[in-house]
Amino acid sequence: MTRQFDTIIIGSGLAGLSVALSLPDSQRIAMLCKDALINTASDKAQGGIAAVWDSQDSFERHINDTLVAGAGLCEKEAVAHIVEHSPDALKWLLAHQVNFTRNDTDQQLHLTLEGGHSWRRIAHASDKTGHVITHTLQSLLGQHPNIQVFEQRASVELLLDHEKNAQCMGVKALNRQSGHMETFLAPNTVLATGGTGQLFTHTTNPVIATGDGIAMAWHAGCRIANMEFIQFHPTALALPHIPTFLISEAVRGEGGILKRPDGSRFMPDYDQRAELAPRDIVARAIEAEMKKHGTNHVWLDISHKPRDEILHHFPMIHETCLSHELDICTSPIPVAPAAHYTCGGVLVNRAGQTDLKGLYCAGETAYTGLHGANRLASNSLLECIVTGRNIANNIEAGLPWETPAAYDNTIAINPATSDNGQPAQASPPNVNSLRQLMTHYFGIVRNHAGMQAALQQLNTWKAQLHPDNSVQAPSLNEIELKNMLDVASLMLQCGLARKESRGLHYTTDYPHTAETAIPTVLAPVLS
Repeated sequence: MTRQFDTIIIGSGLAGLSVALSLPDSQRIAMLCKDALINTASDKAQGGIAAVWDSQDSFERHINDTLVAGAGLCEKEAVAHIVEHSPDALKWLLAHQVNFTRNDTDQQLHLTLEGGHSWRRIAHASDKTGHVITHTLQSLLGQHPNIQVFEQRASVELLLDHEKNAQCMGVKALNRQSGHMETFLAPNTVLATGGTGQLFTHTTNPVIATGDGIAMAWHAGCRIANMEFIQFHPTALALPHIPTFLISEAVRGEGGILKRPDGSRFMPDYDQRAELAPRDIVARAIEAEMKKHGTNHVWLDISHKPRDEILHHFPMIHETCLSHELDICTSPIPVAPAAHYTCGGVLVNRAGQTDLKGLYCAGETAYTGLHGANRLASNSLLECIVTGRNIANNIEAGLPWETPAAYDNTIAINPATSDNGQPAQASPPNVNSLRQLMTHYFGIVRNHAGMQAALQQLNTWKAQLHPDNSVQAPSLNEIELKNMLDVASLMLQCGLARKESRGLHYTTDYPHTAETAIPTVLAPVLS
């Protein structure tokens, strides 16, 4: 089955929604959802959206906080552009009736503080900001008959018109309900498929976060950048036999203290900002304490705050923990790091344009230059809106296509080749084995021998995946496994290329930070 549209949006999180709701109603839009419409990473975001809103705050302060967190690898022009559009992004959400938490006294937006920020600038909807935003915006889709939502569609590959210099002309997707392949054609395609958390054993990401957009763009000829920088959220609930659940950064912003098993505080020993240090520093500190004391968690304690205050700020966290017989008002919370956010991705320019004409990219799938070596808390929802609206404006205006900037240090790689080396094991590939491999060799602390061993194992597994030349559509498991192997390989190759420790990438072989910060850019060599 073939369908024709003006714009195809792959993904229904905040990035995709920002594009869809910013395009004119004259546009025929298809929104493809791998699962149900609501199942997105954006829906799970607890903290909020960072914006310069308080009159005493400033763009300069927010920009500097972002640059400091990014450990020298942020693209300064991209940071300035996104931060300077933060008030407009927040106004756009308010215009769409997003119900943010407000102060009891003056009914102004309540702004909270999170790690790495030097000012209260996080607008939030209690502790379920992402759900409130995505639910509100998704409920508006029905008011736009030009937007057609296709749930249960797993995108498989981008379609290229080679007569027009490999211009993107749409996507081929698996209808998970019928089991048949479908073709969606449009002059504009937007990748907004989220991140890669499912490559790791413990993640705050939804089950759909398997790096599909990054893999598809790579195989279509797009450069990717900085895939070595995987942010592990420092504080995920660490109770046995329950799904990974995020404990918001805002808990520390509102006074939560990280403690050892004996109840002593440890973050001041690692950084003068203590619990409000950037996430890479806090995550490494927690892992170090866990190894030192032989535990699988540390404690995050907010119980010294008044109960009414805790329930007001963190009702969802309180309710979730209470369902597991843990009252955060009286007891500390067991927490441990979990894979959370992909700071790298598909290389784009300010307009969200990739190396492939007709293909845009936004949100966690994209590398805009905002996050550098470590994402500053709550900058991700902001990035989704600013880049998403830029894409919509570009499509509506029909502006000329401009590929992202060139990088002198770009590493050319043939996606079809494998390194020679002795594999760790020759057993058939499966998702669980891949997650264990990446967690062991590509976690918070790494080394080059381990990364090389992991890459050799990936290459062995990839060689075992035989190309399917039959007319039968691939299964969802086959699609995801192939994409995950490709994206894991990109992560490891980026990690091996970086001969230093910076931000989220810490390798014991090169523990020091180089004087010059250089992004890692990979370019596919397509036959």
